[in-house]
Amino acid sequence: MKAILPLLAASLILSVASPAQTCREVVRDSSGRVVQTIESRKSGSGTTSVTRDASGRVIGTATSQTNGSVTKTDYRDASGRMTGSATTNGSSSAGSSHTTYRDASGRVTGSANNSKGTGAGSRTQHRDASGRFTGSQTTNGNSSGSFTGTQRDASGRITGSSTGSGKCPSVVRVPVPPADVKK
Repeated sequence: MKAILPLLAASLILSVASPAQTCREVVRDSSGRVVQTIESRKSGSGTTSVTRDASGRVIGTATSQTNGSVTKTDYRDASGRMTGSATTNGSSSAGSSHTTYRDASGRVTGSANNSKGTGAGSRTQHRDASGRFTGSQTTNGNSSGSFTGTQRDASGRITGSSTGSGKCPSVVRVPVPPADVKK
């Protein structure tokens, strides 16, 4: 379960729309067991996401603000302590984006490149601080606002999956570092 937690934040969803827009993502491990749910609410140029474990307990939050083509995200644990941050340049909906992850002290811990696929789909490649490829995530969406995602490790083995529902279409999904890269 520990290995999938960082990928779950794959729901750290950034925004540009109205306060009524919400999205709910259910994350499963490779055996299909639910390990997390992530609920995101968009408001103006920002998004707040709340991550819960399988029992419903809050285990983390993320707040994002977009200014032009740059989105900054702060990650916090359940007690409100900042655990890391991410800076995303560009937009996957516009073609591609690059995200740099830092720990709470500001040290770079990893990165992700996201590119637009066919339709509402996208592919994200994760790298650790040294630039070594560590895993990927492929997401497919549709016009109704739902999406599905598949996470793989560096060898291509499936490590988890996710499904989203709600007002998810026009959001920019912040790539999340793989399990061995801490936020």
